[in-house]
Amino acid sequence: MDRRTESVLLLAVGAVAVRFGFSDAALAYLKPSFQPILLVAGVVLVLLGGYELLRDPARGGEHGHGEGDEHRDHGGPGVAWLLAVPLLVLLLIAPPALGSFAAGRQGPVASASDSGFVDLPAAREGAVDLGLRDFVTRALQDPDRSLDGVPVRVVGFVVPDESGDGYLLSRFTVACCAADATAYTTRVVGDDARPADTWVEVTGRWEPGDGDVPVLVADAVTVVPAPEEPYEY
Repeated sequence: MDRRTESVLLLAVGAVAVRFGFSDAALAYLKPSFQPILLVAGVVLVLLGGYELLRDPARGGEHGHGEGDEHRDHGGPGVAWLLAVPLLVLLLIAPPALGSFAAGRQGPVASASDSGFVDLPAAREGAVDLGLRDFVTRALQDPDRSLDGVPVRVVGFVVPDESGDGYLLSRFTVACCAADATAYTTRVVGDDARPADTWVEVTGRWEPGDGDVPVLVADAVTVVPAPEEPYEY
């Protein structure tokens, strides 16, 4: 790969980083707090790529074409430009956030500490708003059974369930980015099956049980738009 190709690819990588740093599309891959870092890194890459691209012709004019230059100019195969195709795709079509396909291939969450649960927040309109991670960990691990008999409201996306008993409701939690995402899942009963990846708000009550996936008996289910921040943090 010659120096000009390297510079163009550097520009392309920088352009992708800048695009995601400026838009909400980055939230499909990483936490919001990482967006400024991504933006700064993209600007640096664009400046470096542009500098190298502008400097290379000038360098060639000053020094002529020696044997080393010929090797540099002609040694890189044209197929190297195919490396830019995924970058162009990212610039034009951003892949969606993780959804039912990824959640359906992840096993139950590992057991964690059974202590340290804070008091539930105050109820709003007759139910307590909880993140899906909080609901699942309390249902599986809270020795004080803080969810027992408490109406809760959670938001997540539908994961089809082959058992035919309701459906699964999931949402990913990330510590840094989509690479470390963990899906927290509950089984929703009392509602008809819904299409995969449909985002819903479920109000209901935890049904105690012995399985690895807690059960949420639905009192009301509302289809909602996909949130701007699809992950919990």
